[in-house]
Amino acid sequence: MPVTKCSNGKYKIGDGECIYTTRENANAAYRAYLAEEGENESENDNAKSKNMMYNYKSLGMEVKDVDVKEGIVSGYFSAFGMVDSDGDIMMPGAFKRSISDWGPNAKGRIKHLLNHDPSKPLGKIQELEEDEYGLKYVSQIGTHSLGKDFIKMVESGLIAEHSIGFKILREQKSGDANQIHEVMLFEGSSLTAWGANENTPMIGMKNMGTIADIQAQIKSFEKFIRDSDVTDETIDLCLIKVKQLAQALEQMSSTEAAIAAPPQQKNDVVPVESFISIINKI
Repeated sequence: MPVTKCSNGKYKIGDGECIYTTRENANAAYRAYLAEEGENESENDNAKSKNMMYNYKSLGMEVKDVDVKEGIVSGYFSAFGMVDSDGDIMMPGAFKRSISDWGPNAKGRIKHLLNHDPSKPLGKIQELEEDEYGLKYVSQIGTHSLGKDFIKMVESGLIAEHSIGFKILREQKSGDANQIHEVMLFEGSSLTAWGANENTPMIGMKNMGTIADIQAQIKSFEKFIRDSDVTDETIDLCLIKVKQLAQALEQMSSTEAAIAAPPQQKNDVVPVESFISIINKI
């Protein structure tokens, strides 16, 4: 919630009273309020998530639309009503206060980043709203080298996942799931990889599709790396994703081979040819 200076020289939090002598005091009071709110609403089994200052939730969805000439992309950072791998469900209305306080029609503090990296801003969010599906955005991508590379990746169909960086403000246990009713939204990210590390453990394997799907993704990235004129930094990001896909492919192939093999042969299962050794030669 924004802290603003009043006509009497003092500061206020949001629409509150002008009672704080400095901006730092107002910010400290607001942080204390959030901490107290989290403690009051927290249940024992949710205590750990409540104490986290920064959370991530990913959505496996490509960019919805792109205007290459104008550099404008649109899509969804988050979806409502879907149980994720953590057992959480993002509920309608969860982003309303953040949009009102920090959205493009307010302070404009919610950022569009690449891979949750503050040093890699993609552009400026022009529209941010909730609809019946989820958190929809429209961004004007910058003309810097990363922005140009991002448009090329979108055009090639390589951006297949989005994510949000946020803090939970209000949640409620419901059956086997945890409903998130309000968050403080800091940024939305378009993802090229599962973390900027080629050795990041594979998660969410059930949502990755079939072996053929992963092979198709690898081929798409390899073609982009081979044919594109993007910067070396973007090539490195793509290589990270390809190596992660290769690791996932090896794991899935080995698992399927072990399941399919007769019991007496399971100790002799030989994994499919390692894509990683091939990729390392690129």
